[in-house]
Amino acid sequence: MKLKNLFSKKIFNKKFWVATSIVVLAAVVSIIGLVNFKRNDTYQMALENIAEARFYLKTAGTDNTIGNVQLYSGIRETDYKADGIATATVAFTVLSVEPTNDKIVYNGCITTLIQINDQEPVTLVLEKNPYGNNYAGDLENALDANANVSVTFQANGETIGSVTLSNVMPEESITWESALEIACQALDGVLSADTRMESSTKILCDNSTVNTPYWFVSFVTENGNRYFVVVGHDGKVIGTSEK
Repeated sequence: MKLKNLFSKKIFNKKFWVATSIVVLAAVVSIIGLVNFKRNDTYQMALENIAEARFYLKTAGTDNTIGNVQLYSGIRETDYKADGIATATVAFTVLSVEPTNDKIVYNGCITTLIQINDQEPVTLVLEKNPYGNNYAGDLENALDANANVSVTFQANGETIGSVTLSNVMPEESITWESALEIACQALDGVLSADTRMESSTKILCDNSTVNTPYWFVSFVTENGNRYFVVVGHDGKVIGTSEK
């Protein structure tokens, strides 16, 4: 499994780093020519114009001695700009850590050993987010949501601790595709007011304020208009920017 340097890519801009410290982005799609489209047509066009899609979120929970550990996977544009015009996508997996244990940071980085199922462990060095408090590293390939993942943290040759990651969404939760479709339906008529638009779907998982994670689907037009829809894990619309 190949490793990449996060900060050598244009896709990791300020907007990306701010988002990763709070939520996990599950899908960003470009929608072009929405005028007079029915809701199903809008959703289909969204699926055909993906800028970024994050399929799930795994965390270590809040009772560990390492910090806020998150892992998410999906596909995204090779050159992610969130400009309303989707291009070719590649698979990705990101590990992000906001440490509460300073011992895991050594020489400005965090060294991890990732165990995926029964595969050989993979070493991944996490670099500091210049716009937040987290460190992140990028695995090139997408990782299945059902994969068993554990992460060991090392510093200067010493093992500091290990965590096991699990999905934050309940097992019966809807997928990001369903959340996107529900959001398109909830904003039916609003989306058709603009000719170019893209959307992002995020899982909110702040345990201090949210008991059950839910999908946050936001839309931004090429002209800067913004809308959002909050969708529960069971598919119910909790709220929108239009109500």
